[in-house]
Order: sequence, then C-alpha cells, then structure tokens
Amino acid sequence: MASLLLLVPALAGCETGRALNAQSEELRNETTVGVPLPPGCATHTRAPSAEQTHLTVSYQEPTVDKNGARLKELAYTTIYVSAPHKTAQAIRVWTNDPKGGATVTIHNVPAPAQELRLCVTATNWARQESEPAPPTQPRP
Repeated sequence: MASLLLLVPALAGCETGRALNAQSEELRNETTVGVPLPPGCATHTRAPSAEQTHLTVSYQEPTVDKNGARLKELAYTTIYVSAPHKTAQAIRVWTNDPKGGATVTIHNVPAPAQELRLCVTATNWARQESEPAPPTQPRP
C-alpha cells in the first residue's frame, strides 16, 4: 500500500493523532462520489503495481488561516481523490479540535489509477473551504 503525505502548514502546538480507515462506516458515511476537484489539486504518479488498489493518506490539520490568524472554528478537512480528467470522491474528516493541529492518517483510501489527483482542504463552521494545501512528495 502506498503512502501519500500531505502537510497543511501549521504552527507548533498541542497535537493529537487520528488514524482512521476509509472503509469504516464512519468515513463511508462522510464520502461523496462525483464531486469536482478544487482548483489547484495536485497530480501524483504512483509506481505501477496491479495489486496496489488502496493508499494511506497522512496530513496535519491547519492551525492558522490564510492570513496567519489562529484557527478557532475548524469544522473538518476534506480529502479529494480522483483519476485525472474524472470526477472525484471527497472524504470529509471531522476535527476533534476547532483549533486544528491534529495529525490525521486515513488507511485504505481507494486509488482510482496509477496517476491520481489528491489534495486536502480545510472548512470552518461557516462552510468556507480553503484552497488545497500545498502538496509534499509521496512516500513509497
């Protein structure tokens, strides 16, 4: 299973970790299929492997907004996954802390193709969604 690490810029602070399974009922209920990708969602190429049909995605929730102000109303992050030129699936991951900062790891995310588009956004309680976090390099 390949791992993709996406880091959302964050300030140092109290952090907790969350490990979830994309196939669990909790995340299946929070997955929407057939959504458009947000502009700026990065394309990643995985090493060819016929038996590799799922990914592990890790990222850190943001702790500041685009202006550098500390978060107080983070509601959830959303992982978008798609094959290029196709609609995406969006997995909403609710936060445990409205200030953000948790390291989130999602196992068993379906990988639609060897080349895929993947990004993470953050949304506040007013339903304002951020731009995709800058991507980092995938880990083998």
